[in-house]
Parts: sequence; structure tokens; C-alpha cells
Amino acid sequence: MPNLKVSVVIPTYNREHLIARSVSSALCEILPTDEIIVIDDGSTDRTEDVVRQFQDSRIRYIRQPNSGAGVARNRGAREATGDLVAYLDSDDEWLPGKIALQRRFMTARPDVLFCFTDMAGERGEWRQRHYIRHWHTDPRDWGEIMGPPVNYSTLAELPMRVADFRVYVGDIYRGEMHTNYILTSSLMIRRREAGNAIHFNETTKTYEDWECFGRLAQRGLAAYLDCETTVQHGHMGHRLTDANLFTCAEARLAVLDSVWGSDADFLSKHGDEYQALVQQQKLQSIRGLLALGHSWEARQAIRGISGVPLTYRILSRLPGGLLASITQFRRAMLERASFLTARLEERRGD
Repeated sequence: MPNLKVSVVIPTYNREHLIARSVSSALCEILPTDEIIVIDDGSTDRTEDVVRQFQDSRIRYIRQPNSGAGVARNRGAREATGDLVAYLDSDDEWLPGKIALQRRFMTARPDVLFCFTDMAGERGEWRQRHYIRHWHTDPRDWGEIMGPPVNYSTLAELPMRVADFRVYVGDIYRGEMHTNYILTSSLMIRRREAGNAIHFNETTKTYEDWECFGRLAQRGLAAYLDCETTVQHGHMGHRLTDANLFTCAEARLAVLDSVWGSDADFLSKHGDEYQALVQQQKLQSIRGLLALGHSWEARQAIRGISGVPLTYRILSRLPGGLLASITQFRRAMLERASFLTARLEERRGD
């Protein structure tokens, strides 16, 4: 059976100091018949010069006016010609064997629409292994989320020097409504079969990928490969995941409405569950306004919904400057506690 062609989509914006790493890692993974599509979303630095220095015919560099990550990823999917589409953010990096593992799996399981994997998180000198368990908030194990596992070796040949691992196949549409299981840089999709489900939200400031994942999960089966194939790097530059609580809550509300809120069949079965989640995100939005010190806006939002905690109502009456100081101190303490917890877990795992 001939190899399924892979189109690698790398969206980027002002990443001259990072993109060489991501492109290099992709070049090490692909075959001569594959392609890499770099969508430059209006960079004003030397990103184009860095990409063109590779001088590899498999790389296509496409520049567009700055329009956001969703637009760039959608452009990449339209330009793709491969059977499979794999995304790689320009600040992330693939580990050896990533594409081979996923390509072989997708060849062996034509019923699976998309697959994703575990990852490592790296912040400077510190690397967190098996970071996917910190990525989503579902307390269940993968067997409960997706169904019983099988060994990869029973489905496809393992690349050299790769230890066997478990693979889970199932329907994650309902679960994805609650939490995101997928890092975009670990994702591989059947391009033709997915069709217009490969669509990233173009209007929200964050969670644009979550809309795509929801649409994919609605259309077909997902597979989780329980092995690390990707490193998500932390850095001092701007990241979409740096968005504040209010921005995140508003984006989640927009995506919920766009995907699950427009699915009449799903709502007929799980409408109460959907409405409870919407209510939760509306409260998060109010909390985000309070964290920003936007007292007046918080009071307006409170008037529009029921079940708002008394604490939120009281805080919304405080002067904006005082409110912002209180919430910033609390956030700093929570972030410090989260960091220390992660370090303790890492040491216990060693």
C-alpha cells in the first residue's frame, strides 16, 4: 500500500527566533512526497528569511496580511494537497518518529478520522513529561473517555527503537464540549473525509482550535496514541494560551454556541448538560471582568443571568483599582501553588 501523503501546516507570526526549530523537526519527519506549508500571518521580523534559508522544495512559504491564527490555519488546510494534514505551531517541535507513527496508524485504521498524542511541556531547563494529563481537566482515564485500549503493535509496525504503547479509539464529541483533550501540534486529520470540519474559529482571540476539534469529533472517530510526539515550548513571546480569564470565557461561549449549540440532535439528548456548561462559562466571564477590575461591566453582566454568587455581586461594587489589586494578588498565589504542585509531581515520577 502506498504511503498516505502528509501536508504539514505551520502557521507563524513574528517567530524568526523559533521557527527554524519547528521547520527542522518537521523536515526530519516527512517523506520526499510530503509537503510543508508555512503560512506567515503578516510577520514584520525576519521570519520569511529564516524559512527561505532551508531551500527545500517540499516547503511552500505563503504570506498573508495579519489575520489571526484561525485564518492562518484555515488557509493552510485549503492549500494542502495531502491525504493527511498535520499541524505544527511555529513555537513547538516534533519528536523523532511522530509522523511515521501517525501515518502508519491512519493507514491501518481507515475508519478513524483524526488522531492525537501525548506531549511534553518545556519551560526553559524544565521539561514536564506526559503533559497531556495537565492539559485537560477530565479526571477519568483514557479507557473511560474513549474505550478499551489496544497495543499499537497489533495495528501497525512500530518504527525502530520505539517501545510499544497503547492506542484508544472512540467518540470524544460529548467530552470535548467540556474540555479540550488535544494539542494542535500533535494532531493528524484525514483531509478529504473531514472536509469543512477542518475549520478553526476566525473571530475569537483564543480557543480557535477547540472549534475545529469539536467539529472533527462530531464527524468521526478519534484516536489517542499514548506516546509523546511533540514538545510544547514555553517562551517569553506572545502565546494564544496567555489570554485572560474573561477572553477565554467569552471565546468558549462563542465556540460552544457555534458547535454544540447548533447541533439540534445533540441538544435533544444533552440540552441540560449544555445549558449548565453555558451558565458556568457566563459566571467565568463575570469572574474575568472582576479580575480585570471592570466593576461596571461585571455589574451589567450579572443583571443578565441568574445564580450569580453573592461574592461576585459584592466585588462588583468595589472601585476598579482596588478590585484589580485584590484579584491580581490572588492569581499570583494560585499560579505559584500550581507551579510548585507540578514540580512535586515531577519529582515523584522520577
